[in-house]
Amino acid sequence: MKLSFASSAISLAVYLHGCHAFSPSRSTRSVVSSSLSSSPQVVDPPIAKSEEDEKSLTQRIMEKTSAAGQTGGAGGVSTWDAFLRADENWSRLKSSKAFEYDKTVLSAVQNGVPPPPQFVTDDGASGNPRCWEKLRKQAVDSTPLDYDVTICGGTLGIFIAMALQLKGHTVAVLEAGKLRGREQEWNISMKELLELVELGVLTEEDIDMAVKTEFSGCRAGFKNSEVTPLEGGYFDNGVGYECFTPNVLNLGISPSVLIENVSERFRAAGGVIFEGTPLKGIVVSESLGAALDVGEEKDPITSRLVLDCMGNASPISRQQRYGKQPDGICAVVGSCAGGFDAESNLLGDIIYTNQEIQDKGPNGQLQYFWEAFPVGIGRNGMEPGTSDVKTTYMFTYMDASEGRPSLSTLMDDYWKQLPIYQPSITDVETDLDVKRVLFAYFPTYKDSPLQPEYSRILAVGDASGIQSPLSFGGFGALTRHLERISGAITEALESDLLHKDDLGEINAYTPNLSAAWMFQKAMSVRMGQKVDPKFVNRLLATNFDVMDNMGEKTMMPFMQDVVRIDGLAGSLARSFVADPTFMPQIVLHVGIPTLVEWLGHVSMITLYTALHNLSPVLEPFVDNMENKKEKYLWKRRMEAWKFGSGNDYKFD
Repeated sequence: MKLSFASSAISLAVYLHGCHAFSPSRSTRSVVSSSLSSSPQVVDPPIAKSEEDEKSLTQRIMEKTSAAGQTGGAGGVSTWDAFLRADENWSRLKSSKAFEYDKTVLSAVQNGVPPPPQFVTDDGASGNPRCWEKLRKQAVDSTPLDYDVTICGGTLGIFIAMALQLKGHTVAVLEAGKLRGREQEWNISMKELLELVELGVLTEEDIDMAVKTEFSGCRAGFKNSEVTPLEGGYFDNGVGYECFTPNVLNLGISPSVLIENVSERFRAAGGVIFEGTPLKGIVVSESLGAALDVGEEKDPITSRLVLDCMGNASPISRQQRYGKQPDGICAVVGSCAGGFDAESNLLGDIIYTNQEIQDKGPNGQLQYFWEAFPVGIGRNGMEPGTSDVKTTYMFTYMDASEGRPSLSTLMDDYWKQLPIYQPSITDVETDLDVKRVLFAYFPTYKDSPLQPEYSRILAVGDASGIQSPLSFGGFGALTRHLERISGAITEALESDLLHKDDLGEINAYTPNLSAAWMFQKAMSVRMGQKVDPKFVNRLLATNFDVMDNMGEKTMMPFMQDVVRIDGLAGSLARSFVADPTFMPQIVLHVGIPTLVEWLGHVSMITLYTALHNLSPVLEPFVDNMENKKEKYLWKRRMEAWKFGSGNDYKFD
C-alpha cells in the first residue's frame, strides 16, 4: 500500500511525509427475563445465533467486497483470508521470544522455529547446483551472463528497470505473479511525477492517462477533539491547529495504467519481464556473477547484478535481518468506499488527529492519525463535488512489543472512529459502499539503508529501508532516489565495481534519514510509559503552526519527506520560543539516549550541508580522476552529502 504523508514532530522540529493473532469480536446477544415476584425466575431460551452474527464487522464488510484486482505487495491484497494471514504474521513478529537468540549460532531458533533456509548463498557447496553449474559453464565457454541487471519485484522495480534499460544495460524483471498495478490509487504530487519524466521513465502522456483524481491539496491538523473548521493556534483555541498544504499528494494515479504503460515501453526498448516466476533463491560468485533459482522446470537466470525490489517482505533482507527486532512499526488500516458527502469531498488530509492519545490498557497507549483522499474528481474523474468516494486511513506508530494490539483491534477502532472523523457517516455497515479494505504493518530498522551482505546484490526501495520511518513511502521514495540510484548502478557496472563494499556506497549513511527516528519516537508511546494524552497534539500543532508561518520553503520539503538543516534550525528555535515550558516533557518522553543520538545525526546534517556546498569545487577534480574506483567512491560521497543534507530537494 502506498502510504505517503508528511508532518513535523517534536519541538526539536519534527517532520513526517506525506501506503497478528486474530480474535474477532463476536455477538453475545441473549435475552434474560426475571420476575420481581416470588415466582420462579424464568429464563428465555437463548436465541440461536446465525453464522452472520458470529462474524466480526470487519469480516462481514470484507466478504462483501470484490476479490478482483488483487496484486502483491502491501495494500495489494484485501481479502478476508489475507487479513487473517497479516494478523497472524504480526502476532509472530511481536512475540517476545522472536528475538532471543545467539547471533553466532546459525541454527538459532525464533519462537521455536529454526531460521529459514539460506535464500542467498556464496558457498559453492550450498544453493541450487544447477545455478552453480550454469555460472561455471558460462565462464568456461566465455559466454556472457544472461543480463547485466536482474530486478526482483516488478511493481516498483519496473521503474528502475526502465531507467537502467535507457542507459544501455540489458535488464530483466522477475515477478512472482502477473505484473500489474493494484486497483487502489497511489497519491503523489506532480513534482514527483515530473522527476520521472525528466529521466525518460514516464512521458507526459503516461501522466495524463494515469491521473484519475486531482484536487488542490491537503489539510494537516492536530486536535484534541473534532472541531472543524478551526481557527487560531493551539494556545488560542485550546483545541489544536490546522493548515492547508497545496499540491502535496493531490494526485490520485492509477498504478495499473502506469505500470502497464511503462512495462510496454520497457519491452519495446529490449527489456525482458518474467511473469509467473517466483524466485527460489540466489547463488553468488564474486568473480563469476549471480544465478537466480526460478524453479526446477526453468533454466536459472544469470546476471552481473541483482536488485532486490521486493519491499518490506523481501526474503533477501529478511535473511539478512534475521533475529533483529524492528525499531519501529507503523500499522495502518482503512478503506476505499463510497457513501461520503460528495459536496464536501474536495480536499485531502495528509496527516490529521481529532482525539487525544488513546489508552488501550494492556496494549499500551496509541495516538491515532488519519489520512484521507477524495477519489474520482478532477482530470479523468468527475466534477469536484460530485464524487462520494473517498479513501481513508487510520495509522499509528509503535514498537513491536508483545502486548501491542492486533490488526483486528485497530480495524475495530477504525470502524468506531470513522463516523466521528467523517460526520456524514452514521453507520459504516449501512452507509458505506466499501470497495476495498486496506491494512498493513510496516517494520523499519535504524540500520538503514541496508548495507549489502553479499557482493552483486543490492537492496533498493523499501527492501533497503531507504524510505522514512514516518512515511513508509514506496513510490514517493523511489521517485526521489531513482536518478541517483540508476546513475550509481550504471557506474558500478561500467567499472565492474560490484563487490559488496562498493555497492554499499550506494546505500550510504544519510543523517537526515537517521534523524527521522527521533520524530517517530516523539509520536509513539513506549509500553508502560504514561504521558499526557494531549502530548502529541500539542507537539505537532505547535510545530506545524511554526512551519506554516515560516512559509513554503520550510513547509514543502518537510511535507515531501526531506529534512534540511535550515528548516530544522529555524523550526527548532521558533518552537522553543512558542512553547518554552514544553521542552522538559519532550526530553522526558523520548529519553536522553534518543535525544543524544538525534543530536549526533543533526550535527552530521550540518556537516553534510557544508560538504555539499564544497562539491562544486571538488567536481572538476573528481571528473578528471583516472582511477575508476576512486572516482566512483568520490561520486558516491558527494551524493551522500547531497541527499543526506536534503539538498536534493528542488524548489519550483
